[in-house]
Amino acid sequence: MRIITGKFRGRNLLKSDHLKSLRPTTDKNREALFNILSFGKFDKGLAKGLAKGLDFKLIDSKILDLCCGSGSIGFEALSRGAKFVTFIDNNREHLELVKKNAELLKVESDAEIICADARNLLANKNEFDLIFLDPPYSEDSLPIIKNLLEKNFIHEKTLLVVEMKSGKEPKSFSPLTLLESRKYGSTSFNFLRK
Repeated sequence: MRIITGKFRGRNLLKSDHLKSLRPTTDKNREALFNILSFGKFDKGLAKGLAKGLDFKLIDSKILDLCCGSGSIGFEALSRGAKFVTFIDNNREHLELVKKNAELLKVESDAEIICADARNLLANKNEFDLIFLDPPYSEDSLPIIKNLLEKNFIHEKTLLVVEMKSGKEPKSFSPLTLLESRKYGSTSFNFLRK
């Protein structure tokens, strides 16, 4: 895994092949995601109104990388100008890798690393501009989203992006509004707002 662009462009993250429970977002999908977040690049579906509905600026943003795995999404965001990233995962081996990658990139002061279950988070006092949720494909994301709402993680301006297996998207993310769903091979990114 490598950082695609920004101040850490081309830098490799530590190898994670030994962690069989890890399924990192591919470089290609990560690039597609950040093109959308940076430029609102949509060409179909709800796309016409999305650029205005997205209303998201990566520069100086506060991000929650939930079910973070290797942390590649959060580190890519920091490379592209995000101000601070909170990494949460329930797997200590994943978090140890995140910690080592933060040290490698020298961004420890721009990151918080928390071991917690995404379905049972403690009440939140932070306001996140973006929450990226990437649970295991076998996991139902709706209970996690419900917990995020109940624990005050999602505010009016929070953009929630849920990565899941393409074709497994629920019919509704209610009470959140689905702005757009984009498919990349076996993966879909679902952009949600309150």
